[in-house]
Amino acid sequence: MTTTERLFFRILILIASIPILCTLPLDVIDIDSSQYAEIAREMNLSGEFFTIIDNGRKYLDKPIFTFWTIATSYSLFGINNITFRLPALFLSLLSVYSIFRISMLVWGKERQAYLSSLAYLLAPGFFAMVVDPKIDVYLTAYLAFTYHFYYLGRKKDTRYYYLMYLMMSMGFVTKGPISVVIPALSIGGDILFRRDWKLLWEMRPITGIFVLASLPLFWCFHLYREYNSYGPTFFLWIQSFGRFYKDMYDVKFDPFYFYKSFAWAFFSGVIPLFLYVVFRSYKYFKSVGWKEILRKIKDNEYKGEDFVIPFWLFLFLFLISFSRFPLPQYIYWILPAGALYFGKISEESLFTSSAKRIRPSFLIAGIVYLVSYLLLPLFVNEVGVLYYVFAFVGIAFILISAQILPLEILVTTTGASLFLGAISLVYYPLLTSYQPSHLFGKEIQKLEPEEPILYTYRISHSKRSYAFYSNRLFRNIYDSGKIEKAWEGREKRLVVVPTEFLSALQETAGKRYTIEPILEKESYKVATPTVAFLKKESRHLVTKKISLIWLKKAQGKQQNSRNIN
Repeated sequence: MTTTERLFFRILILIASIPILCTLPLDVIDIDSSQYAEIAREMNLSGEFFTIIDNGRKYLDKPIFTFWTIATSYSLFGINNITFRLPALFLSLLSVYSIFRISMLVWGKERQAYLSSLAYLLAPGFFAMVVDPKIDVYLTAYLAFTYHFYYLGRKKDTRYYYLMYLMMSMGFVTKGPISVVIPALSIGGDILFRRDWKLLWEMRPITGIFVLASLPLFWCFHLYREYNSYGPTFFLWIQSFGRFYKDMYDVKFDPFYFYKSFAWAFFSGVIPLFLYVVFRSYKYFKSVGWKEILRKIKDNEYKGEDFVIPFWLFLFLFLISFSRFPLPQYIYWILPAGALYFGKISEESLFTSSAKRIRPSFLIAGIVYLVSYLLLPLFVNEVGVLYYVFAFVGIAFILISAQILPLEILVTTTGASLFLGAISLVYYPLLTSYQPSHLFGKEIQKLEPEEPILYTYRISHSKRSYAFYSNRLFRNIYDSGKIEKAWEGREKRLVVVPTEFLSALQETAGKRYTIEPILEKESYKVATPTVAFLKKESRHLVTKKISLIWLKKAQGKQQNSRNIN
């Protein structure tokens, strides 16, 4: 690998990182992200770090480590959407470095390591889990670190295995036993398949199990104190393996759901990856035959191979497809393996001749990204001249750099960076401009600076962003008795209410109360954008108005009034 080539790869890594870095100041959106941000805020302010509280009530659904991580960021840098996103962004970028090092440790080819890192940075799934950071973004990073330390232990020093067990332990109290299941399937499956018992004992499993069990046992102790035996049972079984069998998680089964999810999450490389696997498998089976393959397995002739990464990607993808509770973020867990495998494919296809037949397929994703970038303004008209200047600069960069690197790499990197960057800088801010909680939160803190509770009427409990940005808990008022109790000793309180339900609120409150409007904003369910929303001319058809009002006790014979501008 030449010095010039290395320089250009580093430039590409920097370019691919820009859309991710641009997500840092973006607003926190409902549902999950705002809930996690709010839980960590309550933890930080209360100083209670061993009981998870959500909106003033105990919360059991997720383990504690993610909330510790976010609360620590709040303690160091203050409570805001940037400090909420910071740990996820930092760990995700650190996992990109781990992917680079894993590739170097396994294959020893610097070019291939850069290609793997690029593939991960450009994966839409990687961008999705960073732009809307759920717990899975942390688990995926800990999985990457687990494999990094595994290969360091295997290639460098066996003491690194203890850090491998520690990463699994941290992942365990982040998402549950899945942090152990995935390495057990891939690393353990590789050892069993090759019958490499020497490697198994080199991994120091007897002492390592104590490192692995340390954090889960610590958390189980606190769960038992809060919930008796149900707490540890839920943590170790129901919320993890229960998703495969419990009726509460039984939804419509689609055996291809996760394959389709992987296709979009790894869109930058999924077509050449699929073609490579089909082409290589067919060629190998045709030349060797099933009987010879079975004989080789029986005689352990594959002992010198490494199946950890293929097992991580393909075996787990196959097994997770049987889950009764499919969620798209589960596919994030194998994106690092996809990137590592794709780096190998790219190096063989674009820089050697061993798989050159699939080389044209590497252009498809890049062309789709570029075309999508240019066509999106047809749906969203709110872009300026600078939007097209970036497109011109990107195309010029491709033409200039084509003498150094293959065109396929340049087109995909530039196209994906432009498209994902547009989401960070144009389309995501457009979405969050229709989530009024940030604007309302500022006004609420100004008008009611010392209040611990924000009252809402017919606002979903999932809208945790109102609590986060107003820096207080929120409670729904649903009858006149609740209003009387909450307004006792107070002349007025702020209430967030859909404008269409102002009349219903007035009826619920009764003649003793009046409504005084303060703010009204258009609102939209940010997590699920549609074409109708993106198109400016039809956007008003899918949005609804949310109002911030004073609900005031009427004075004397003053009549009820309501005047929404």
